Amino acid sequence: MNDADKRIEWKSRYDAWKTSGLSASEWSRINDVNIHQMYYWIRKFREEEISTNEHQSKWLTVDVQEISSHHTGQESVLIHYGALSIEVRPGTDLNLLSDVVRVIQNR
Repeated sequence: MNDADKRIEWKSRYDAWKTSGLSASEWSRINDVNIHQMYYWIRKFREEEISTNEHQSKWLTVDVQEISSHHTGQESVLIHYGALSIEVRPGTDLNLLSDVVRVIQNR
């Protein structure tokens, strides 16, 4: 069996284990799989998932509410994300704001 075939076989086992709701050791015992190999592949696929998730963009939902009918263009904006609120004032460093939003998304 070449490496690509082995990876496909273990990915199938990994996916079956994840959806089973069983512990890795219990699933391995029931399916006659070596537990040490199972743990190796679990670690390998989880590391790949983490690496993949770090490079994906995620969008935040912005709820825009009209506060008043007169607008001077100099008001601050409040960004709410869960229990956090960020006030963005005119002249804010947008690179810094981008970094802050990225950190909040990865919490």
